Amino acid sequence: MIIVAQFLKKQGRPGLMSEIDLPQKITSLPKEYSDGELRAFFAHCDSWERALFSTFLLTGFRAQEMMHLFWDDINFKLNTIQVKAKPELGFYPKHWEEREVPAHKRLMKLLKKHPHTEGVRFVFPSARKNRDVCMLDKCKALARRAELNPRNFTLHKFRSTYATRMLRAGFDPRTVQHWMGHKSLETTTRYLAPAKEVHAKLDQVEIAGVLAE
Repeated sequence: MIIVAQFLKKQGRPGLMSEIDLPQKITSLPKEYSDGELRAFFAHCDSWERALFSTFLLTGFRAQEMMHLFWDDINFKLNTIQVKAKPELGFYPKHWEEREVPAHKRLMKLLKKHPHTEGVRFVFPSARKNRDVCMLDKCKALARRAELNPRNFTLHKFRSTYATRMLRAGFDPRTVQHWMGHKSLETTTRYLAPAKEVHAKLDQVEIAGVLAE
């Protein structure tokens, strides 16, 4: 369909495809962890797991970006963490764009206490001191330990939660776009989802006559 549309456009007949009643893609709401899920999840973390998943949650990094995170990507003086290419490992940031993300001060405190094995550049190495490709397995195992449904726990959901919370906190979409490493602003604004845990505040709203007991 794309090839036909491009052909017709080059022949001076743009917009013909829009007249066809094609099925539309459904845009689903972004998935995010609730406060209750996060409390239960982190309550069952050891110090290593807390540092790992706090970094996921407070940077919005992709799984590959976390796997290739080096100690020299972290600037403890400026409280920033960078996503940089690692050509020797075959790792390049998505869209080939390196970026720098400001880090929460509590996250930096966790990372300062995190074990740093001499001679190992990875912040979260595997047991063999290499890239850890089992981060998702650890996430789901921890969810089971916390008696949560492991099907609801993914690494990308931490990233989605980060984007949603940053936008909800009032950071402008263009800034969050840079932090997330999104190519388009439209991708970022999909995370402008309304808050879910609003019932306590909502129940305090009074409307004369309508909600009278």
